[in-house]
Amino acid sequence: MRRRVDVVVVGAGPAGAATAVELARDGVEVVVLDRARFPREKTCGDFLHPLGTAALDRLGVLAEVRPRAQSLQGMLVVSPQGREVFAPFPGGMGLALRRLILDDAILRAARRAGAEVQTGKAARAVARCGRRWEIRTDDGTLEAKVLVGADGMRSRVARAAGLRRTTPRRGRYTLGTYVRGLPAHPGWGEMHLGHEAYCGVSLFPDGWANVTMVLPRAALRAHPCAGLRRQEADAPAFAEALPFPSLQRRMRAAQVCAGLRAVGPLHPSTGPVVADGIILVGDAAACTDPLTGLGVSLALTAAPVAARTVAGALRRGEWGALALAPYARWHRRRLRGLTALLRLVDRLALRSSLVEPLTSAWQRRPALASAFLGAVGGGATPRTVLHPVYAARLLLACVSRA
Repeated sequence: MRRRVDVVVVGAGPAGAATAVELARDGVEVVVLDRARFPREKTCGDFLHPLGTAALDRLGVLAEVRPRAQSLQGMLVVSPQGREVFAPFPGGMGLALRRLILDDAILRAARRAGAEVQTGKAARAVARCGRRWEIRTDDGTLEAKVLVGADGMRSRVARAAGLRRTTPRRGRYTLGTYVRGLPAHPGWGEMHLGHEAYCGVSLFPDGWANVTMVLPRAALRAHPCAGLRRQEADAPAFAEALPFPSLQRRMRAAQVCAGLRAVGPLHPSTGPVVADGIILVGDAAACTDPLTGLGVSLALTAAPVAARTVAGALRRGEWGALALAPYARWHRRRLRGLTALLRLVDRLALRSSLVEPLTSAWQRRPALASAFLGAVGGGATPRTVLHPVYAARLLLACVSRA
């Protein structure tokens, strides 16, 4: 069976589903494809910055998911030596929310808006045919004027359009689990820093918590749990191998483990995001380091921009790369300052000699830590913490006495 539509979105995660919501509300005929059946678990830190929470609110989904989410007032950052910094978000609230809940809620919003959602349907092949893209599924072929690639950092759509030539072969790996009964700090997200590794903790209202480490490939292979099957892994074994002493002690009290999840390699990357009849969103457009917790938040903020660009192009009857360029320009502007900041975060966070003085300064001047969070995921310009004035304030906090 062959069928023509305005837009096909490949990938029904937050980026693809949110883009479909916006397109459908603008009257665009849109079909969403995903090989997975929803609701489904998704390996993730289950964390949203205030930037992402605000985007969920604009999308009209926040009220639906909030009863099952933990509101976060800020982040607890723990240095390798155990120094704790409670850094409030400078504005808005973050969320600890399972992707199982979040993704399904946005996808249902897409259906309500009028999008056609086909889960359990993979895009088997993607090819250009005249002014349209052909997407072959097990049920036939869809012909779309515009194809939205929301299929992750190994995007088939991006490769078919020549926007990405290879998939990441280097990078870090995640190893995580869900536990119950973890002594935690309600209302605070957590980031534990160690030597060449870090670990995030997201606590949910029902008492479950997401504990996910990010570590190099060699460390993953050496991990005592790496060779175990999912059902064999348990919280005590996972806890004993955590290179974060304060978290390790708390993990020993965890009562239940849902099995281990490993994903990788994860390598921050970006590139062109539009071509003739093609637009990329989410990790397909730009993959950020999990350390920042920015992935879902960035995806949600990009969705309305991508949808407006596509809808406008369709109304004008021209959906080539030039017509989609406004989204590409917006994407470049957004990443320009953010990329420098994220590179700085990556270099600082995994070097104990730098982390200890930094967290010491943040302890003495919590406003500096809050400003940093605002630049990473609160919508503030990254220049606020890349400016020499911020560096000078940090230096003064380092040398001053509490």
